[in-house]
Amino acid sequence: VFASVYRQAPVEFALILITMAAIVVLPIETGVAVGIGLSLLHGIWSATQTLPIELEQVPGTSVWWPPVKPSAGEQLPGVLVAAFQAPLSFVNADGFKRGFCDLVDARKGDVKLVVLEASNIVEIDYTAAQALIETITHCRNAGAIFAIARMESVRAQAALARFGIIDLVGPQRIFHSVDAAVRALHSGPPENQESTP
Repeated sequence: VFASVYRQAPVEFALILITMAAIVVLPIETGVAVGIGLSLLHGIWSATQTLPIELEQVPGTSVWWPPVKPSAGEQLPGVLVAAFQAPLSFVNADGFKRGFCDLVDARKGDVKLVVLEASNIVEIDYTAAQALIETITHCRNAGAIFAIARMESVRAQAALARFGIIDLVGPQRIFHSVDAAVRALHSGPPENQESTP
């Protein structure tokens, strides 16, 4: 088992070794606390490394998925679908905003619709909400409509309402699926796609 952990997850293996050593050298309660603390720090570090990723449409389906190699996915002209695969909090809010804005800017004004695929965003704190608001504003300034899809977490939905993001985006631009967002907003006339913040 240890050899398998070492090969497949060296960081977790190091945490196990440190925890075992702490339990042997220190009182058991202290050693266990050290292990729990290191695990929490590892989780926080992992969250800080998360960046938005652009999704591709699986050919012949309504499914949007992270890119795979060799790439078989498709992009729709003028559409950017991006996912963030972690809770949104103060530890990764700046990375979320910068990463998302970089994806939009990389298209050089060619994006007309931005969809945030939010199935993995289970929580949004105050700092992250401000980053999301700034991201929405950046997309609008770039001439793109902003929509949210698949935000399944009840806590995250409550945060959208509490921080005024539903009103900013418009409840009509929050969807159960990416496909529904793209079908509703990709081909409509621009004058019907603008909302009042």
